[in-house]
Amino acid sequence: MPDSFELEIVVAAEPERVFSTWLDAKEHAAFTGGGEAIVEPWSGGRFTAWDGYIHGILLGVDQGKRIVQTWRTSEFPPEYRDSRVVIEFEPARGGTRVRVKHGELPPSQVKKYEKGWMEHYLKPLARYFAKGGKAGAAKSPPPRALATAWGRREERKRRGAARKATAPKPAARKSKAPRRAAPRKKPAKKRARR
Repeated sequence: MPDSFELEIVVAAEPERVFSTWLDAKEHAAFTGGGEAIVEPWSGGRFTAWDGYIHGILLGVDQGKRIVQTWRTSEFPPEYRDSRVVIEFEPARGGTRVRVKHGELPPSQVKKYEKGWMEHYLKPLARYFAKGGKAGAAKSPPPRALATAWGRREERKRRGAARKATAPKPAARKSKAPRRAAPRKKPAKKRARR
């Protein structure tokens, strides 16, 4: 069984712009619509995407041209080492050809991740630049799409339930209306002495 695949798509933007979008945490999260991303955009830097579901290390960064990284998800069997991803950005008619080469995968997960790259990265990247390539331009995928290739729906449910269980209960809201002073009692009359 193969342990790798290669995908490509043409994106309507210059290679340098697409490259910088990929390595910018805010824009990465915006074009994938997949939750928080953290990227240290240099060789040896770490990254996470999809709220930590995907993580790895940038092994090589060739400005505007190529990114080489380790890559794994929280679904990798523990006995498997990190996989390897090479993302290339090259000028093409209409913009930039983005090529993803992903290898050293657990054989049982190759088809799943191949579909996931196309659904959650390459097609959304093309849409992001078709809409102007501004952070916030890409919309989150509909909830059912989250369960497709990445297998994220169950993980989100578990995390959401865990957050709710550990979240502090909001304090009772105090009224901002001024307090009325308690009515004063009149002092008792003293009896006269005889």
